[in-house]
Amino acid sequence: MAEILGMFRKADVLVLATPVYFYGISAQMKTFIDRTYPIWQHLGKKEVYYIISASLGEDIIERPLGDLDGFVEHLEEYKIAGKIYAANVMDAGLVRNQSVFKKAYDMGYSVQNAEKLRVGE
Repeated sequence: MAEILGMFRKADVLVLATPVYFYGISAQMKTFIDRTYPIWQHLGKKEVYYIISASLGEDIIERPLGDLDGFVEHLEEYKIAGKIYAANVMDAGLVRNQSVFKKAYDMGYSVQNAEKLRVGE
């Protein structure tokens, strides 16, 4: 975890992606958030993106946003630069038929290009 925390502190961009299980973030996301506790006073400045999927409607996605927002609010400075909500995706592959699939691609592309501009490529 020490290596991951080091990479986290150096990162300019943070993508928090999680499915919604029983109205909450996944155990893996919760574990990640909890494991940042040793550096919670030094989480840095980040551009933040949310990607959240749910098997039911978009209203199901609202509840776990509090978990993600609570974590992000501990960053020294942040900007939520993008949010993607993929609702009604119970079965594998269903997201490909939704407009959010292209939106996710476009968001990733813009993050990648912004990083290239930052490092002068």
